[in-house]
Amino acid sequence: MATYVYVKRNNKHPYSYPDVDFPHIEFKYVSMGVAFNMVHSKRIGWERAKKADYEHYLTLKKKNKR
Repeated sequence: MATYVYVKRNNKHPYSYPDVDFPHIEFKYVSMGVAFNMVHSKRIGWERAKKADYEHYLTLKKKNKR
């Protein structure tokens, strides 16, 4: 079991992650306990992310820099 996981949120449109909103998407790499607290707290928008989601975000970020 992983001890660290990715969490993500979209500041513009919570709980939706279209490619056009990628500048507004945040990713954090945190421990499982912190991730649980972020997801289940009253702050809206945080949810668990897969590693593939993060890699897709990085490719979009790299494309936009060109």
